Amino acid sequence: MHSRYFATIFLALVGIVLAGIACFAPLGNTGVDGSLGALLALIGTVATALGAGLLAFASLSPHWRTLLLVLSVTAAVLSAIAGYFLLKFALAGVMAAAALALVLGVFFNPRRSMA
Repeated sequence: MHSRYFATIFLALVGIVLAGIACFAPLGNTGVDGSLGALLALIGTVATALGAGLLAFASLSPHWRTLLLVLSVTAAVLSAIAGYFLLKFALAGVMAAAALALVLGVFFNPRRSMA
């Protein structure tokens, strides 16, 4: 178990909620609510959450871990861009933070001592 990816999982779950609101359009405050772009943002947030979950809980070889990390960061960045174009700036910010948390998770090793 790699706890360094828990922040990404949390941020991606928040992104799923925000993208779900945009996709299923309960508020209808912009012209793009309920559109295909909102559905793609929802798919990207789900892919980011699943990728971070696999990185956190699955035992993967280094090659598969690297590939999954690159795909998860790509999904998070594209979801952030989609959130920006959907005028859902909270979604864009959350998914940009999720991408940053994924990248920083590579450099954070909880087993290394600070002394």
